Amino acid sequence: MTAGDNQEDTPPYRIKSAAGAMKDFGGIRRLELPLPFPPGSIHAYLVPQEEGWILVDCGMDLPNTVSAYESAGIRLSDIRQTLLTHVHPDHSGLAARIREWSGAPVRMHHREESALKSLREPEHWLGWQDETLRQAGVPSPMRVRIEVASLGLRRLFPNMPADSYIDDGDVIPTSLGPMRAMLTPGHSPGHLCFYLPEAKILLTGDQLLKPRTPHLEWDAEGCALAEFRASLEDLARLDVEWVLPSHGQAFRDHTVRIEFLLEHSRRMAAQICSLRAGGIESPHDLARAFWKRPMNAFEHRNAVFEMLAYLQHPD
Repeated sequence: MTAGDNQEDTPPYRIKSAAGAMKDFGGIRRLELPLPFPPGSIHAYLVPQEEGWILVDCGMDLPNTVSAYESAGIRLSDIRQTLLTHVHPDHSGLAARIREWSGAPVRMHHREESALKSLREPEHWLGWQDETLRQAGVPSPMRVRIEVASLGLRRLFPNMPADSYIDDGDVIPTSLGPMRAMLTPGHSPGHLCFYLPEAKILLTGDQLLKPRTPHLEWDAEGCALAEFRASLEDLARLDVEWVLPSHGQAFRDHTVRIEFLLEHSRRMAAQICSLRAGGIESPHDLARAFWKRPMNAFEHRNAVFEMLAYLQHPD
């Protein structure tokens, strides 16, 4: 990480409080919410609409998350709808409770609701995951630890259906002009970004981060790496002044960051090819050789699934 990666470009902003710090980006408010695991926090965004707010992502269902909203002076009764970039629990965990408190509908891409539905039937989902990991060469003791970790993570997802779906190209009216939904799979099959062309602001969820790089999730029915690269190229064609990601700092020059991520994915593919040429074949062994650091059970699961995504699309 360079010094520049740890600095945020500085627009006019307000800090409302130390807990639940909030900044204003051209009328869009960013609320920092706590996480109990790295990177330690996530950003929810409030886009003005009809004397209220569109909430983009909502944080986890934890007591200190709720208090962060209160500390920032956000009245949940002012939320008109909640849009989810994707349903990973740091983004979606509080959605059901916010809907209960505010009456506001919760919206997502239909692929993300499919993921939530699968979690309501853990036997099928865990069986599929375990067989995938077995075929990827993960030993039985590690698969048991991954299953335990997965069950612990499952309870953090919201137990709810979507009130309605958001499709690629849908336009949501806001007080800052139209906001367009863009399907950007790779990190998650139904991941969405939201673009406000009049404000030249792009809300990117986990698709476009700085300094972190997004995890790619293998999709048996798609091609996560190819879709990730294609969606980055789509984002590069936009006229953007500010990128507002879910983690890390807001930044400018989004095309520079996109080219870095594309080059990073090409270098990673080349390293995997080199490891395979040296005789390392299974996704389990490739993950261990590539990252070369201790990983907890769920980190190892994600590393194996990322290897599967790269092996699905050999360069």
